[in-house]
Amino acid sequence: MNRGLGRVAIVGVGDVGSTTAYSLINAGAVREIVLTDVNRARADGERMDLEHCVPFTRPVNIEVRAVGEVERCDLVVVTAGAAQRPGESRLDLVQRNVDIFKTLFPALSRNNPDSIFLIVSNPVDIMTRAALKLSGLPPAQLFGSGTILDTARFRALISDHFNVSAANVHGHVIGEHGDSEVLVWSRARVGPFYADEYSGISGIPLADADKERIDRSVRRAAYEIIERKGSTHFAIGSACTRLVQSLQDPKGSLYSLSRRFEGIYGLDGVCMSIPTLVSRSGADRQIELALSGGERAALMESAEVLEEVWRNVTFD
Repeated sequence: MNRGLGRVAIVGVGDVGSTTAYSLINAGAVREIVLTDVNRARADGERMDLEHCVPFTRPVNIEVRAVGEVERCDLVVVTAGAAQRPGESRLDLVQRNVDIFKTLFPALSRNNPDSIFLIVSNPVDIMTRAALKLSGLPPAQLFGSGTILDTARFRALISDHFNVSAANVHGHVIGEHGDSEVLVWSRARVGPFYADEYSGISGIPLADADKERIDRSVRRAAYEIIERKGSTHFAIGSACTRLVQSLQDPKGSLYSLSRRFEGIYGLDGVCMSIPTLVSRSGADRQIELALSGGERAALMESAEVLEEVWRNVTFD
């Protein structure tokens, strides 16, 4: 698995899948893109449109294949699934999307046994666990986008609050990519300073009400975007491109990704996000953050929310 990601498949070319392809092409991140979708005409249309970008970018070959013909890929990005409706939680999508995954796996993993699999379909934590079950692949090889986007939103809002570049803000959102996610305020930093410490240095208050506003904005962002425009896809497309670039880097990068827990925080089996080291070999390992008592309790509650949903998923 220690190789470049020259050939990438995108399974599902709705808003998220097509935007991910567009972002990858503009970044010059891959040499080949394979598109597959149950709606072959839609996939062909996206291919035609994307090919017209190529004169402005690095050369890239784009093709459309049936899902059973997706093979020899270095990376498979799975965005297929029912879209989240206005007012609907990500967890409401579970059984509909598990049923879709049953039509994709294990054929995808059988035809691409050495590929890295990135699951983006929502609810991503449950779908990552379902894909692991259906594929039999190890968690370093198959993982989900998790709270990578929530973490970006968290950092952006802290950046706005203190009027500093987001590049200087460090922090993570962990747990479920959804309503029970945990914003780790105890570890959030601006440069070398913890957020509360920087508040005192800068003279810009960071009261509980400010934290609650930021917390609410992070949790509600997707709902508000979906209510206004029907879907979220630009930011997650950019996040996927950044992950693809990191998967080609011999040096590791840390992202909040959904990976199966194997004893960390005393949890086993559940898939959810904590900082995860990503490199050419995949999602190498999870890193246990020192949390406050309240944050640890919230993470355990998030795990239980996901376990309760998992217990009701059927694969018959």
